[in-house]
Amino acid sequence: MKKALFMLISLSFFAGSVFANGQNQGRPVSTDPNSPITISIYTQQPRQQPPADNKIDRWIKEKYNVSFSWDILVGDSIQKRGLMIAGRDYPDMIEINETAFIDAGACIPLEDLIEQYGPNIKRHYASVWEQMKSPDGHIYYLINWGVYEGLNQSPYYGDSALWVQKEVLKDAGYPKVVTMDQYFDLLINYARKYPTINGMPTIPFTILTYDWHAFCLWNPPNFLAGYPNDGNGTVDPRTYQYKNFFTQDISKRWFKKLNELNAQGYIDRSAFVDNYDQYLAKIASGRVLGLHDQRWQFQQADDSLRDQGIYNRTMAPLPIVFDSTIRPRYRNIPIPNIGRGIGISINAKNPVRIIQFINELLSEDFQRTMEWGIEGQDWQRNAQGQPYRTPQQRANWQDQVWELHNRNVLLREVMPTWEGSFSDGYPTVLDDYFPEREALTRAEDKELWAAYGVTSNAELMDKNPPANSVWFPTWSMPNPPDGSDAQMALQRAEQVMRQYLPRAILAPPAQFESIWAEYVREMNSAGIARYEAYMQEQLNIRIKAWSK
Repeated sequence: MKKALFMLISLSFFAGSVFANGQNQGRPVSTDPNSPITISIYTQQPRQQPPADNKIDRWIKEKYNVSFSWDILVGDSIQKRGLMIAGRDYPDMIEINETAFIDAGACIPLEDLIEQYGPNIKRHYASVWEQMKSPDGHIYYLINWGVYEGLNQSPYYGDSALWVQKEVLKDAGYPKVVTMDQYFDLLINYARKYPTINGMPTIPFTILTYDWHAFCLWNPPNFLAGYPNDGNGTVDPRTYQYKNFFTQDISKRWFKKLNELNAQGYIDRSAFVDNYDQYLAKIASGRVLGLHDQRWQFQQADDSLRDQGIYNRTMAPLPIVFDSTIRPRYRNIPIPNIGRGIGISINAKNPVRIIQFINELLSEDFQRTMEWGIEGQDWQRNAQGQPYRTPQQRANWQDQVWELHNRNVLLREVMPTWEGSFSDGYPTVLDDYFPEREALTRAEDKELWAAYGVTSNAELMDKNPPANSVWFPTWSMPNPPDGSDAQMALQRAEQVMRQYLPRAILAPPAQFESIWAEYVREMNSAGIARYEAYMQEQLNIRIKAWSK
């Protein structure tokens, strides 16, 4: 009750100070959309700081009088978050990917500010306005991905898959690879044929296990069994029962397979001690044949292979399942990422000015510059008015060093972003415009797609993904509150998984069954059932709310 009373007093003070007196915590609040402002932003993922000469930053400063100060995560995100909350030490804006900041009262409600100063924001989020609300009815952050304007024209696939080097598929004659056993046979046959690549030992299969990225270790069984990406669990489409899959037979089947492969020398043993940078470095060396991941996590390494001139060593996704009778559910119809976005903190010096800037950011002209670059420098129009890039401009757009100085990818990842199409029908990503897409598509991809009768990696995963379930996805539901039984149970369960799953993989095959049995007992002792109960409650709430 004390916490609720404190929040009520705080919000009352905020409302009165901002809207009645034009003050926020004693500081003037300007409603002039041209007044200069530096917005401080905390990001919850390690990213690269834009250099001082970034072209898009200069354009934003000149056109909108806005600049940025970035607090980019270094180290442990939970520890950093805890220190910020304990000291109530927040920048102007906070990247949100869980409810902890919201639960701590770190962010202000946005709906009144949006109604008064953000017509573009309100229009952009009209289709998901109710879904964005927290249980108390307020909107505390703006989701930054998955809100589409017009038609989705993207052929890109970046979600979960069992990935394989394109060279491996080519060397095998582009075989049909459907099942887990076929996938690993493909990798093993290539590794036996080519035990070294570029003078280094070939790595048939690696696993990202570092820190929060460890979902790459325990998520594959969900997809292999034909379930969509519902986070840590599966949902029965008839009974709506939620169950974690960590201890189900589907997980045992996956880890037993890895155990057998490890005994034969085909699993990257250093994966269990390597950090994220080491994982990327291995992929960028061109000697990793296969992995399970979402592409955004290893795209930097894939781009490095491209820039090294060994594009044949980049990865292609495959919708692998346990058995050929299972329909893959890797690819989904695009959805808004309800669980991730950016909020304005209670310490923000000028919330009105920030909302005014985001409103400009969500204008079509701003988005076209963010996504296409500056007209005349990064693209232009032909005599018919159609946009195009020169070969040099296309090469620039593919160059990571050039990108760092000429695009603000960090701002694009954190702030709200259009996806789909502009009002003139052109896609929001110029690379998706068919003539540009054709000019950019490399011979290796054209050959691979032609062999499988598709035109993109998205089609390679599923040409016609089924409709999403009404609740989908459960990973975007609120995380258990800090300190709750469910949250503590999940933390303990993750500790058990980090301890036992590598052991299960690396153990002699004769010990697998006993280790697995011990793992299941420890998971039950950790209270995983309490986490399941919480998720079931949240699932029931969502089904009721989203079925209207």
